[in-house]
Amino acid sequence: MSAVDTARRLAKRVIRRRLLHGHYRSTRVHYQETTGREVPVTMCLWNRPTRLIDMLRSLDGQDHPDGVTLHIWNSNKLDHEFYLGVLREFRATGALKSVQIVRTPYNLGSMGRFYLAREHAKAYGPGPVIVVDDDENLQPGFVSAARAAYAPDVVAAWWAFEVGREYYDRKPADVGGPVDHVGPGGMICDSSIFLDDEFFTTLPERFWFVDDLWFTWYAKKLGKRLEKLDVEIEFVMDETNQSYGLFDLKLEFFAQLYPELVGTPPKFEFPEG
Repeated sequence: MSAVDTARRLAKRVIRRRLLHGHYRSTRVHYQETTGREVPVTMCLWNRPTRLIDMLRSLDGQDHPDGVTLHIWNSNKLDHEFYLGVLREFRATGALKSVQIVRTPYNLGSMGRFYLAREHAKAYGPGPVIVVDDDENLQPGFVSAARAAYAPDVVAAWWAFEVGREYYDRKPADVGGPVDHVGPGGMICDSSIFLDDEFFTTLPERFWFVDDLWFTWYAKKLGKRLEKLDVEIEFVMDETNQSYGLFDLKLEFFAQLYPELVGTPPKFEFPEG
């Protein structure tokens, strides 16, 4: 590794330590008066700038009576002024009460949104937090359904699987059935998970972008029960999904997290997902 690469790695470690203590700048746009009962929703932005307006409309159209607040981690600082313009021009009249957006110093991937869940938990105490992706079309009842499924010891996620000996040896979970793995996009959990410093500090740098595997493993480590969330979500702009470039990395990390499964027979003949 060159001296430049080493310096960059050390700088990123320092930045992550500062982020852990809430040392980042954010902009807040208030649309309506808040009560403190709103459900916090966290989301990461990277390479789909046109999707922000769709997500704002979707969240504003939710039927949850207490409303929502949106907390965005923008991992692409080159698009930040565009995002600020969209947020300031938007006129929320329904469930969306306010938006917070952070411009990250470098691309932290989807892990960035968990810093915002941590910040909210520190300010208001642990409680329900919803995590979504910007490539998801949400039905108007999504927040209500997620909030109804909330329990402090449960992670309820739409992207849920039964998994066998490796990451892609899996099949979609059924509502009420066993769940071994969840994707954070389209889930509700208790924000106390993110008050644990080790959630952020013990994730190996090599696997920083494989947040679904890390979140699932850590939630199970804390004794959380995984459940399939009974909602419908439509994916859009699939061609922009970065996960396709993480195939080998996910296999490697899964094997490290679950060494007891390595070498066992396949559980599902036709892996899906």
